Amino acid sequence: MISLNDQIAIERISSDCYRSIVPPIRMGDLANWAYGGNILAIAVNAAYATVTTSQHLYSISGYFLRPASTSQNLICHVESIRNTRTFQTRHLRVFQSQGESEQLCLIATADFHVDEPASMVNYSTRSQLPVPSTPAVETETEKTQEPGLYRFLDTIMEVHPHRADSAKKEVSGIVSADRFRLSGNLHTEADRIAALAFYMDRGLAYIPANHSGYSLAQASACATLDFALRILTHEYDLKEWHVSERQTCGAGNARALSEGRVFNGNGRLLASMTQKTILRPKGVSKI
Repeated sequence: MISLNDQIAIERISSDCYRSIVPPIRMGDLANWAYGGNILAIAVNAAYATVTTSQHLYSISGYFLRPASTSQNLICHVESIRNTRTFQTRHLRVFQSQGESEQLCLIATADFHVDEPASMVNYSTRSQLPVPSTPAVETETEKTQEPGLYRFLDTIMEVHPHRADSAKKEVSGIVSADRFRLSGNLHTEADRIAALAFYMDRGLAYIPANHSGYSLAQASACATLDFALRILTHEYDLKEWHVSERQTCGAGNARALSEGRVFNGNGRLLASMTQKTILRPKGVSKI
């Protein structure tokens, strides 16, 4: 049986290269290629394998360059860019082998920072929708507009989508929300952050179409171009219920910008993910 732990696990194959222990998973029935969050999770885990234990990931950003196959393991090459007492930075290249060549899937830069002894300011935004962080008082849940969209992901995570109020709202004002928790033995910080990255890629590429009232069957291309994941704290337990929200901010020239946020059970912001998506209607040829 597929597990989240297997999908994010890596093994060292050389001094600066790490390989996933299993091929990446598909998201669902929408496409044959690998789920982007799985690729990102491998990059996160590989980056963690090269830094000291006092360093904590607070930012990773980069570009998805081409789809990855679900039949081959991922390999991540890690280059050390900066090593100081306060910060460590890594450049990441995730690829799959094609004979003697490499099919590059993702490039990214990950930045790590030590825990500072004091903060000048300490605050958090709050979630916009009244989604419960526990199942005690469940609100109305939403069925996905695309049957089978998350068919494989739903076997390894527990997610309850909550209905967005789209009545008389502009597209940029619609917020989708989930109550979720992740299973698995996420004992290390690297695994917890990798699992969070795995989850947060879910759905961000698709809400520009869905919040605009379109089915993905009406798109000829819909995929993430670039991303930026920013983490406010490394202290959380994803086995507990968390709340996530997703909102698209603007679109044009066949691209759309969206943001996802994750909050803990007390309503404090844990992480933010922004993504730029390519979104072409059918009938338009690839440029």
